[in-house]
Order: sequence, then C-alpha cells, then structure tokens
Amino acid sequence: MNETALEIKNIHFSYGSSPVLFDINCAIRKNRFVSLIGPNGSGKSTLLWLLCGIRKPQNGRILHNVDVSKMDILERAKRFAVITQKESNQFPFTCLETVMLGLHPHRSRFSSVTASQMEQVWNAMKIAGIQQFANRNIMHISGGEFQRVIIARAIVQQPEILFMDEAISSLDISEKIRIHKQLRSLMAETGMTVVSISHDIDTVSLSDDVMALKKGALAAFGPPDTVFTESFFENVFNVKAEILPGKGFFIRDNIEYVI
Repeated sequence: MNETALEIKNIHFSYGSSPVLFDINCAIRKNRFVSLIGPNGSGKSTLLWLLCGIRKPQNGRILHNVDVSKMDILERAKRFAVITQKESNQFPFTCLETVMLGLHPHRSRFSSVTASQMEQVWNAMKIAGIQQFANRNIMHISGGEFQRVIIARAIVQQPEILFMDEAISSLDISEKIRIHKQLRSLMAETGMTVVSISHDIDTVSLSDDVMALKKGALAAFGPPDTVFTESFFENVFNVKAEILPGKGFFIRDNIEYVI
C-alpha cells in the first residue's frame, strides 16, 4: 500500500525565540509502522504533537488529506489516537470504564453502548492483554498495567493513525514485543498507520520505516536496514557501530547515547 497517510511539508517550529524544528519534509505512507528516533532534545515530541494537530506549525503544512491544523478536535479524535509515556489516572474508574472512553468520538453524548462497540472494547483489551483487569480500579494497578489500559483505550478509538510517545517504554521486553505483534495484526486488519517515538533500539529495528531527527532537522528516513549504517550512528548519535549483514548491528562504544 503506497498511499500517503501524512505529508509533511516545510515544517518549522519554535518555542518563543528558541527554534526546535527546521524544514522537515517527508511523506509517511499508510499502513506503515514508523519509529521516530533521535538524541534527547532533537525535537521528536514536538514533531509528534504537530503531526497529530495538538500544536500548529509556524511555517509549513501537515496534510492528512486535509490540513491537520484546520481539523476540529472531534474530527482529529476520530482519525487520530495519541498515547504518551506519562498518562494521568486521576479518576477511580475501572479498567473497563477507562477503555470505554475510547468510544467517545464515535458516540453521541447520551447514547448507550452497542453490542458491537462492547465487542470492540473487549477486543482492544485482549490486544493489550488486560482482560483480567476489567473490573479493577485503575488506581490499584501497576504503571505498566495502566499503560496497557491506555493502549487499549486508543485502539478502541479505531484511529487511522496511532501516535505513541514512548508509550511502551515502561513495559518489559517480552511485553513490548507482544504489543508490537498485536499492533501489527491490527494494522493488517484495519490499515492503521503507527508513528512511535522510541529510544528502544530493539523495537525500532522491527519498524517498517525509521524517521531520525538531529538538532531539529531530518537526518534520515527509510527502512531500518537502509538507515542503520555506520555513518548514521556516528553522525546522529556520535557512536561507533559495526553493521552485521543479515543480523543487525553492534554498538562498539557509548551505547548509553543510543537508547
């Protein structure tokens, strides 16, 4: 599938007098899992907020058929879902009730939940592996378990694009891989696109495409096996890497600066 999910044209963004992003241009294709990577402070979260319409660029445009900055909040909620690393759980809802909040963009205010919508909710909870927590208060589960509840809530929104800002960073490696596989299955079923900020090189290597930023500029974009070169790691992360054909790569020094 080669259709475009998001077209990013000449994006510039500053916080006051502090420039953050410079002349970002690329196109994210539909039904691709895209990992957004780069050193700390390179502008990853800011770009994600621009892509999903939470912030507006000072210059340039982001297109999802229409200009994302001109979409109203309900329209964005129908098309996009966003998961951050530090979601809030201030209200003592059950896990089931929290996941059901993802239905909100697709329901009128006082309508009852239909059987098909409840099926969507349970399917999302299965994908996130939280069926057993359905009736548990979200104040009484672990941080990793709560993050899986938020992932299920986002899936219930049935987004065209799922944005994740280090959304699975708090999960153990086996759970990260399981969630990644489940998202892949969902993408195959629905055509959903995923854009995910990650510092975890293990899961980044499983992506369809890597979008790398350095000092607010686009440093590389493409499949991991073409982006991950020795010169890429040295130029973007300032580390020495050895590429192992057919097996990946090995960081020879300063690995703490990579992930």
